[in-house]
Amino acid sequence: MDKKPFVIMVASQKGGVGKTTVAINLAAALIYQDYKVLLVDTDVDSFSIMEHLGIQGVGNGFKEIVTGKAEIENSLFVYQNIDLAIILGSPADESMTFKPEQLVKFYSQLVKQPYDFIILDTKPGMFPSAIARYLNDVIIVSTPDSPSIASSAKLAAYCEKLKVSRRLVINRSGYSKFEMSKEDTEKMFGDVAFVSIPEDKIVPESLSKQKPVYLIDRGSPFAAAIDQIARVYGLKAGDTDNSSVKAKRRGFFEKIAWWGAKDGNK
Repeated sequence: MDKKPFVIMVASQKGGVGKTTVAINLAAALIYQDYKVLLVDTDVDSFSIMEHLGIQGVGNGFKEIVTGKAEIENSLFVYQNIDLAIILGSPADESMTFKPEQLVKFYSQLVKQPYDFIILDTKPGMFPSAIARYLNDVIIVSTPDSPSIASSAKLAAYCEKLKVSRRLVINRSGYSKFEMSKEDTEKMFGDVAFVSIPEDKIVPESLSKQKPVYLIDRGSPFAAAIDQIARVYGLKAGDTDNSSVKAKRRGFFEKIAWWGAKDGNK
């Protein structure tokens, strides 16, 4: 059977919640666990990955590949610090919407690439329904305030409608006494699993240094939370029938409950 990567979309309903930071550090954590990872910036409006990693002067990116002006294999940027392959975002002259057939062609080619994981960093809002079939899981990133969580619930409902597996990540947990409680979040999302990533001063430091948190301090609370998510995805991908990904260090993984189980979040 041909190898198929495990595709994780990192999404949000609103901007400024730390979606790109989560995507980059999840990619780094999976690489440290010996997986081969491709990170894709699908946002032609802000192309945040370049800014987060201090990348300049690149050629073709997501827009050129989707519009048929470039091939995936000839458009990869390698972030040498951790040997991370990236399809970078490329700016559009004006706001643009890709045709469904263009997206289907791109993603059908993308899932044939020789990687264990593909992580998609998307622009805020609903993703095109045409690509739902290519997604193994969607991480919905939110901050713990009521407006952000309420808008994220809409994205979760959209995923449910498309029959796409989804998980909720509450980023910057603990930074405000007015954040929504775990109990209220569970009521709003029902059976959708969620995990909290604590507020951590290492994050603004990483943005200033234009390096992943995972490369600055792997023992930080933020990195530890990302590391746990990555380890569980290793197990989940290893148990997926349509993937050849094998979970590393199986003995350790068997001790970790999938963070979709509510008991693991209490």
